Amino acid sequence: KRHVVSFEKNEKKYNDSLRLLGFVAIVTLGLDLTAPQALAHYKLRDEQEKYFQQMKTEMCSDRQRNWSEDGKTGRLFVLFVGLVIGSYIRHIWKTTDLHSMFASSLDMLDEMRNIRCIERQGHATKITPFVGKQVEIAKAFGLDIPVGCEPGYKSKKVGRKRGRPKKSVS
Repeated sequence: KRHVVSFEKNEKKYNDSLRLLGFVAIVTLGLDLTAPQALAHYKLRDEQEKYFQQMKTEMCSDRQRNWSEDGKTGRLFVLFVGLVIGSYIRHIWKTTDLHSMFASSLDMLDEMRNIRCIERQGHATKITPFVGKQVEIAKAFGLDIPVGCEPGYKSKKVGRKRGRPKKSVS
């Protein structure tokens, strides 16, 4: 008559609920937290995971195609180094005047993308000149602009005209 006479634990339901609570239990293990503090801690971890996923997507590393364990380890190491460098670039962008010049750190990288280093066998290496905002980016990162790549650089081929020569009037 509405009294519990016996109780039997449903192992399947118990295990399923433990499996669902596993992440929260791992995150809060050994910490003396109240329920709201544990929730805030969980949300922080969730934000970190989302941010990490966004960074992996930026680097086109959302899928890892590997054929061996060594290959996987190598790719993860390269990804980790890339994420560290990406974080540093984002930090410089946020803490300098570059954030007023560019909408995002990716826009800043896009500005630098058209700098090329041209190497040909038997010829000297050439680097395209830094122009406009590229000079400001180099200064913000503390990089010295290579000799011959300054904005005031003039081509050594002066006076040479391209195209078909004009006919002389006789």
